[in-house]
Amino acid sequence: MATGGASLYKGSDLIHDYGCSKCEEHDRNTEAQHFCQECEHYLCDNCVKLHNGYHKKHTVYGRGDIQKWAGFALDKCDQHGNKLEVHCDDHQELCCHVCVALNHRQCSSISHLPDLSRDFLKTAEFKQLPVAVDKMRSRLGELTNARLKYQASLTDMYKDILAEIKALRKKMNNILDHLEKKTVKELDSMIKGLETNIKVDIDACTHMHDQLKTMIKKVQQMTGKHKETNSYIGYRRCQDKLDKAEEQMQTMQRKPEPRISFKPDSSLQPFLNNLHVFGSIEKFEILHVYKALDFKTYYVKENDNFRFSIVGICELPSGDLVIANKKNSKVIFLNRQYDVTASCDLPFPPEDLCLISGNEVAISVNDSIRHEVHFINVTRGKLQKVTHSTTVHWCFSVAYHQGRLFVSSGNTLYQYNMDGNIITKIYEDKSIGLTVNRCVLSPDGERIYVTNYLRHKLITLDKTGKVLCSLEDTELENPSGLCISPRGHVFVWGMKSDTVIQVDREGTQKMATLVRKADGLSKPQSLCFSEQTSSLLVGNTRIISVCIQLTSGVRKC
Repeated sequence: MATGGASLYKGSDLIHDYGCSKCEEHDRNTEAQHFCQECEHYLCDNCVKLHNGYHKKHTVYGRGDIQKWAGFALDKCDQHGNKLEVHCDDHQELCCHVCVALNHRQCSSISHLPDLSRDFLKTAEFKQLPVAVDKMRSRLGELTNARLKYQASLTDMYKDILAEIKALRKKMNNILDHLEKKTVKELDSMIKGLETNIKVDIDACTHMHDQLKTMIKKVQQMTGKHKETNSYIGYRRCQDKLDKAEEQMQTMQRKPEPRISFKPDSSLQPFLNNLHVFGSIEKFEILHVYKALDFKTYYVKENDNFRFSIVGICELPSGDLVIANKKNSKVIFLNRQYDVTASCDLPFPPEDLCLISGNEVAISVNDSIRHEVHFINVTRGKLQKVTHSTTVHWCFSVAYHQGRLFVSSGNTLYQYNMDGNIITKIYEDKSIGLTVNRCVLSPDGERIYVTNYLRHKLITLDKTGKVLCSLEDTELENPSGLCISPRGHVFVWGMKSDTVIQVDREGTQKMATLVRKADGLSKPQSLCFSEQTSSLLVGNTRIISVCIQLTSGVRKC
């Protein structure tokens, strides 16, 4: 985008990043310096003076608030503010003349909007737009309400966990109070014992002291004719008492005088110091376990000679479907009523397909010599080939995540960039054929699920290719197909067992059996979870079975 009044030249025409709307009405090409939100007009310095004279209460933004300019008018370019004039068929983008000059000069197909839109008002697509918008608004409203309920539940969860923390703190306080009381009681007992011993010694000293005092007093007060004899007796009695007192004093003096100290439990403080929190605050998800409530069968028809083998199904954001037909080497577009409205030929039979982004689909194809991944755009119900890349190995399955393609060769899983170059070999098992048949990735890309067809296993890998777990089940014979919902629910079908099961996100256990042969399932060849209808689509020959699902229970995961 040019700023600060800068301009671009194309031939003799001056191209501005924002042109004055009023000047354009008079075929004048003038750069806009202002934008009125109420009028949705871009204005030059001259036109803004006239505008402000008529609309004094309107809010007008200058170049300093240029981030507020775009996005108000349907027929204006969001990036440059100019009138939308053409459609780039290569990039599937509406463009103004600045977009073309800056970003689309090398594109091979540019359509003029008046030509492209001729008789469009009569098309079913346009007539269905209000219904599609209402449906999306309804879904957005439901999602908003769900998020509001979740937000309210977060407040409740916070209060509950806070109460648990307070209760734990109270328990800890009670334990500490109890320990303190026991420790103080032990101290009291020890002090009491020492005080008792001291009191015994003090009482003994006092008693001896008083006895000596009384005895010497009596000796000193003797009189009469037996004074001398009695004095001698008193002397001997006093001398014996002195000896006993000396002995008792020495005994007391030899007694130790214990000092008291407190030595904390050596394990207590380090244990508390090592605690960072009272406990871990865990975030966990609720895994919805699905149950099939109803089944509907749709026969895919194009013409009587059209043979079908539906090996891949993917849902577009619009709710329409793209399917891969192996029998006739075609990619087919189905509307939401499961009617065929368009098809596109492939050079070789397809094996699998996946949604890349928006309306772009990748399809893996093979013959005995060539192995390729083709890219197709879906625009207004039409299929248009974009490009393809050739691989040196068989392409049995293709999956996409954040600019990377994951392609299985039958015994190896490769990661490619979008230019068709191998980035790395993620996982390999050459012990037997078809050890890496189909693959899907979790929405966050942290886990990769791979079917081992001949060993009847579902393998779960991390994003580096490390095996996290391996699942076997009697209802998973010759697992051939996989799909995953936007919320990470994993579904696997067994070709020989004629079953579709739901597996937990870790790939460690079966959560539910959704469809069995008794329900009419016969040799399924493809699987797709419809986000639009919360249904599971199962394809085989020319039939798509729609299993209406509902949550029958939830589990912590």
